[in-house]
Amino acid sequence: MTPRQSMVSNYSYQWSLFADWCAAADVEALPASPITLAEFLAENPGGAAVQLRRVSAINRAHLDAGQPAPGRVTSIRIALDSARSDRMIQRAEQYQVIAAGLTTSGSTAALFGRRDAVLLVLAGAGLSYRAIAELDRTDITTRGDSVWIGGRHRIRIAHNAAAGFEPATIWDRWHTVLQFSEHYPSTTLLAEHLQRNTFPDMAGLPQRRGPVAVSIDRWGHMPLPVTAMTAAEVGAVIAGHRTGVSPLHTPPRPIIRPSDSSDQSDPIGAPEPVAAELDSGYYRSGVEARRRAHTALADVPDMVDDVEDRIEQLLNRTLQLLESPASGGST
Repeated sequence: MTPRQSMVSNYSYQWSLFADWCAAADVEALPASPITLAEFLAENPGGAAVQLRRVSAINRAHLDAGQPAPGRVTSIRIALDSARSDRMIQRAEQYQVIAAGLTTSGSTAALFGRRDAVLLVLAGAGLSYRAIAELDRTDITTRGDSVWIGGRHRIRIAHNAAAGFEPATIWDRWHTVLQFSEHYPSTTLLAEHLQRNTFPDMAGLPQRRGPVAVSIDRWGHMPLPVTAMTAAEVGAVIAGHRTGVSPLHTPPRPIIRPSDSSDQSDPIGAPEPVAAELDSGYYRSGVEARRRAHTALADVPDMVDDVEDRIEQLLNRTLQLLESPASGGST
């Protein structure tokens, strides 16, 4: 057998192996996507030389059929960039929906809601948890309906009218809290303004440096001076919202002030409170129901992320193979 006949025979064998794998995986062999090729290589391990022969055979079959070769460096790069881009778009949309649904006034949870909405928007824009933890409020500006992240990031977060996403409004709500706390350092006063959503106009106040991601204890107290969150704390908050298990917030007990201090008796004719009789297993069954729902649904976002992570890893591994010295640019 001549060298050429040997090469043709080897290509035929490698192509048959790939075609059989595609049939078993219920994916199309011709044309095949770069992701399909990357998955095939991962599930059929071999040395670099063997894998490169497989890629060459698959490319050759595609070129002979007039189809683009899925195992070219450019094809893999485009697929990898596309996977990352799609992932960022999906994650941004997911975080935007969560942020839009958070409480912004009327309770202590509004303080967390305003902050967490900003953290989610920043993470959706592609900032790492460390970058969010290190971000200074002077790096963020609004122009029209958009938010601009300056400093070393140079990112624009655009308004999306179709989805009802208003990044400038989300940032202004939290920025108002930061400014108010700085000039009126009173947790009680802040809680009262959050309750009624009646903050004074602070547009003319000077812009001062300070962290965007600020720690808040579970009772809604912001330390003075404010303390920046760590990257791990930012990640925990975002993970909590993403999985639907946001941290519990313990609201302070309301202070009831009688309207007339001289007469604190009950109003005439006020009905006496009636205690509801609940089954002894009422609370237990409720807790168990919530636990079952959490167990059934909490892993769904993580499963999606795992799939996306795996695709990126496979494409990266294939790209490294094609760019290795062993390839010699033959693929």
